[in-house]
Amino acid sequence: MRIVFNKIINYIYTNKIWLISATAFSFLAPYNTGYGNLGNASLTFAILAVARKSKAALILVFILFTPTILYMPAGHAYGKINIGHAASLLQTNTPEAMEFIKLNFIGFILCFLAIIFLLVYIIKSWNSNPKKSQYLFLIAFILLNVNSYPKRFAIAAYMRFTEAKTEVEILKNGISIKDQFTILKKDIQYENILVIIGESVTREYMSVYGYPLNTTPWLKNANGDFYTNAISPAPNTFLSLPRTLAKFDENKKEAANNIVNLSNKAGLDTYWVSNQGRIGEFDTPATIIAYHAKHKFFLNNGDYESAKNSDDFQMLPYINNIIRSKEKKVIFAHMIGSHPNPCDRLQSYPLNFNTGNKIIDCYLSSIQKLDSFIKKATEMLEQNGKPYVIFYFSDHGLTIDNSSNPVRHGNAYRENYDIPFFIIDNKSQKHRLINGQFSNSAFLSKFSERIGIEYKTPSDGMRSLDNVVYNGSAFIDYKTLPNLKIIDG
Repeated sequence: MRIVFNKIINYIYTNKIWLISATAFSFLAPYNTGYGNLGNASLTFAILAVARKSKAALILVFILFTPTILYMPAGHAYGKINIGHAASLLQTNTPEAMEFIKLNFIGFILCFLAIIFLLVYIIKSWNSNPKKSQYLFLIAFILLNVNSYPKRFAIAAYMRFTEAKTEVEILKNGISIKDQFTILKKDIQYENILVIIGESVTREYMSVYGYPLNTTPWLKNANGDFYTNAISPAPNTFLSLPRTLAKFDENKKEAANNIVNLSNKAGLDTYWVSNQGRIGEFDTPATIIAYHAKHKFFLNNGDYESAKNSDDFQMLPYINNIIRSKEKKVIFAHMIGSHPNPCDRLQSYPLNFNTGNKIIDCYLSSIQKLDSFIKKATEMLEQNGKPYVIFYFSDHGLTIDNSSNPVRHGNAYRENYDIPFFIIDNKSQKHRLINGQFSNSAFLSKFSERIGIEYKTPSDGMRSLDNVVYNGSAFIDYKTLPNLKIIDG
């Protein structure tokens, strides 16, 4: 027994470098790509142990695990890859990439360590290959990877990127396809219609909906209809905005039948004012839908320095100038909000909260800044003196907790889909809270009903998605999702 024990100790000592590097990599890879469990960590170690006896297998290890390693910064923050993650990568511009690195610095450190450990393992294993048995170890390596998580990840990544590209193509095709709206009736009472599209606002963190810290001092007392149970159809901008602004369900996507085309067909002048980044004309779902507007103003064209100083308040002068025009009009104002780093988004706005976590404090202050933005926009419309209505909704919510990356996208909790939705107009006489859950995929209907447009399309029989959300991989029942603990100090 002692002889066996001594041999084991001697083997560990002799091979300590590759053993340490392989063990470290075996935990880093699965636990930072959404496949974290002891079984996958053990499988990784078994794959590495077998592969070191075959040079061909060592090369395959490098090829097999490279996609997994490259995904680790995002996987550390968000878990398994889905279409939203793939879409975010496809449409990311320089400022968003820089802010992602800043917010996910730990993930990049872990990625760097994984690369180092894998390279050390390969270097230390390269000459430990008995030539006679290399083919046997190669076969064993292949068998271990028949259904391994790195293989499943590579397949999933390919499928998600393909799906993301397909979604963009559907929207692009909507540009050349004629919409199918038939206007049955229109009795538009408003001269100015303002649709404010918020970014990454979770309803639970707005005091107008009961949050104990005063994040919405003006909205809390404003007259209007405040819906308490609106949910986003998806947990990120790429997936949620097309499903909100156009007719989408899980079977049929009608990108041409969108809110801008409906407004145009009803005879309204249409304006799109955006503080979101734009690299090209058709790089995101928002810019593709914005293409249909008669007048477009993008304050941020993707330059890093301009995006770094991007401030939603800069949209207000544009809005003020537009509402002075004589035509009945719809103004779509697409905010950048807290996205992606809330502390960078505050600009000169004060940090008014102290929960013990600066990033969460910045997020709460960004909501208070949103409150101020809506107040200023309402005052401009009031001063103009013409009938107006304001629609506000956020594209999706967020995961907010006390982790190392406390404000981030996610798809596993109700708060990822819980959004504010309210309507304020010049006739609002009281502050009304309206219960009843609905998906914002019904926004097109709510918009048209409120402003006085009655329409039909060939697909008006689409089934209701009030309780269904698309998490990036599948359609699920919103009510099955758990709640996060709300942080209030």
